[in-house]
Amino acid sequence: MAAVYTPTLRGRVLALELRRIRERTGLSQAEAARRMSWDKNKMSRIEQPSTQPTDDDVRALLQMYGLDANRLEALLHLNQDAWQRGWWTAYGDAFCGQFIMLEDQAPEIFGFENALVPGLFQTADYARAIIAGLLNVTGSDLDRRVAARLARQAVLERSSPPRIHYLIDEAVLDRDIGDPDIMRKQVHALREAADRSTVTLQIVPLSARVHAGFEGPFTIFGFPQDRGLDVGHSEGILGEWYAESADQLAKLRLAFSNVSGAAMTPDETLEFLAARAPA
Repeated sequence: MAAVYTPTLRGRVLALELRRIRERTGLSQAEAARRMSWDKNKMSRIEQPSTQPTDDDVRALLQMYGLDANRLEALLHLNQDAWQRGWWTAYGDAFCGQFIMLEDQAPEIFGFENALVPGLFQTADYARAIIAGLLNVTGSDLDRRVAARLARQAVLERSSPPRIHYLIDEAVLDRDIGDPDIMRKQVHALREAADRSTVTLQIVPLSARVHAGFEGPFTIFGFPQDRGLDVGHSEGILGEWYAESADQLAKLRLAFSNVSGAAMTPDETLEFLAARAPA
């Protein structure tokens, strides 16, 4: 029986490749299911990254598609690897959904934040104040959640870190989170982040014209080697929303471009941050 899980990137690659192979054979999901003597729902689940098919199902399906033995074995190994869990699964009580997996594995991260400093750049004290206020947790539970948030920042120290470009509304820095000293140190941390060669930050000033960011925060996780894996994300009080269709992603990219055009340049942002939190 197929299991439902939060996929790693390998799981998403496998699901996408299974769909592409079927499409190259000219078969619809319904026709492929008929040839396999499966119901259409099973066929649909196998092509979803939230479901890991059994090795037997993958082998039988790929043999039906006429895949050569070497390619078949490679995809079987990919199916087995897809079950391997990332570091974030140790913090299952702190994380949910695909966001952390995508943040950890995407070569490109673009986003807009209108309420909070992006998690990748939060200081421990800022994160503690946010988590305590939003989740009303204390003690060891709070410590664990802060540790989980800071663990995300390990991607910045990799030998090949992701390329990150965040647009941050000026109001984020005007909001008193914790106390003035916490905010001063947080702004200083943003200034240090902006000095990284792989990080671009732009502050969207309060004086900016009406822009697409008025509709809320969003993130785009990019995979330049295979744009079919790109994912958009937005989150609100009612939960998370993921965008994977070409049309949805095009709208998010257009929104990012629109907000970026209303923001300070990266150099102006560095000057702004330096003025807000002198060294």
